[in-house]
Amino acid sequence: MRIKESKKSALLLFTAISLTGCNAIQTKQQATDFEKQFEAGQFQAAADTALSAGDITPDGESSSLLWSLQSGTALSVAGQYQFSNKVFDSAESMMKAEDTENVGRKGLEMVTSVLVNNSLNRYSPTVYDGVMTNTYKAVNNMFLHDFQNARIEFNRAADRQRRAEEAFKKKLAEKQKELAEKEAEAKKEVTAANKSNPFDLQKSSVQSESAVYEQYPELKEWKAYPDYVNPYTDYLHGLYFMLSSQDKSDLSKARASMRRVAGMNPNNRAVKTDLKVADKLRRGEWSKKRLSPAVWVIFENGLAPTVKETLIPIPLFLVSKKVDYAQIALPKLNHRAKAYPYLEIFDGNKSLGKTTQLADIDRVIQTEFKKEFPLKVTEAISSSLTKALIQYKAQKEGGAMGGLVAALYQAATTHADTRSWSSLPKEVQLARIRKPKNNTLNISAPGFPTPLKIDLPDSRFTVIYVKATTPGSTPIYKLTSFDA
Repeated sequence: MRIKESKKSALLLFTAISLTGCNAIQTKQQATDFEKQFEAGQFQAAADTALSAGDITPDGESSSLLWSLQSGTALSVAGQYQFSNKVFDSAESMMKAEDTENVGRKGLEMVTSVLVNNSLNRYSPTVYDGVMTNTYKAVNNMFLHDFQNARIEFNRAADRQRRAEEAFKKKLAEKQKELAEKEAEAKKEVTAANKSNPFDLQKSSVQSESAVYEQYPELKEWKAYPDYVNPYTDYLHGLYFMLSSQDKSDLSKARASMRRVAGMNPNNRAVKTDLKVADKLRRGEWSKKRLSPAVWVIFENGLAPTVKETLIPIPLFLVSKKVDYAQIALPKLNHRAKAYPYLEIFDGNKSLGKTTQLADIDRVIQTEFKKEFPLKVTEAISSSLTKALIQYKAQKEGGAMGGLVAALYQAATTHADTRSWSSLPKEVQLARIRKPKNNTLNISAPGFPTPLKIDLPDSRFTVIYVKATTPGSTPIYKLTSFDA
């Protein structure tokens, strides 16, 4: 009878896992297709893949936050700025909804993360996801010459940065509370199930944490940006309010942003110059109409890290001799290469300068990953030990077949959430040069397939955006202009 019940349980389990697995395989294939297309510079194809995967409507509406972020980026690079903004608008609405969602929904997702894995839940946005969403919307508006809406989005991005630490602390506090409640429930179950030989949850957790951190030595080497500041967002905010300034208040904003960026980039000459100009304009010592015509080259270089899964075994003797399988699944950042070491700008054969690093987006991501990692470890250990307890009970009540079914369940459901906004750049570089008199620039780099020849508009100030994803890939560029 016991064997029949175990077989029935096994059938139900495999049915559930199969249904979940089919959906996961489809999603994984779409993610793989998107990555390949984006890396190859096929941005419209990548956008189409993301739009389809996220069931995104022509109005930009979707229920998939991550696919909205991926498609918003691809659409922007492909030059579909208005559609990109619609998609990002929907993404921002989903982020706001998550901030105010009901407690019951969060509780259900916590149960799912413990009993199955977190990848079945909705994508949980990072702080930098929100900041970069408003940043890209502002940039889209700049290229549309919609400077009023660019102003609104840059202000929103700045406000998100200001509130970033507070928002992150709130997010961590909520997850800590939920995990504490689940751990308390697990301890009660363990004690009730096996009073004669208690399941040493505390000892298992401590030893498991030690095993985890041995696999993550890089955490000690990462240098965080202060207070979740993203220098790319801050710099674009400062540059926008300097070039489109309407009054002294705008120039004060520009100066404040440039000061923060200069503090994080003390050796970047372009930032130093911009800080000086913003300060002189704010003081009334200089006038925009009398500034020398200038060109800014902003280079989005390479691609942000992907997230891979790392499986770490729990020492079985710490759990129970009757448990056949116990592992922890955790995310690990997989950093990718720069597309090019730098860009060099030429006027004919004369070099006007090279781009240098403005913002390390890898570092922005590492900052948040590192601060959230202890909670991810706690959640993963809690999930694994809960499943180990299920194994123990199944072995005790269902014999070898019951133990096998439960072991297969744990093996099939122990996975890390590896979703991330992977179409962000690895780093952003910057150059600031005087505008050539012939209104023509050539941009090249070591390993460039073909130099870019760019005809500049007649305006006093020009911002050129260049993006290259992988070594040897063909870069794309677009530009916008400002008058004094």
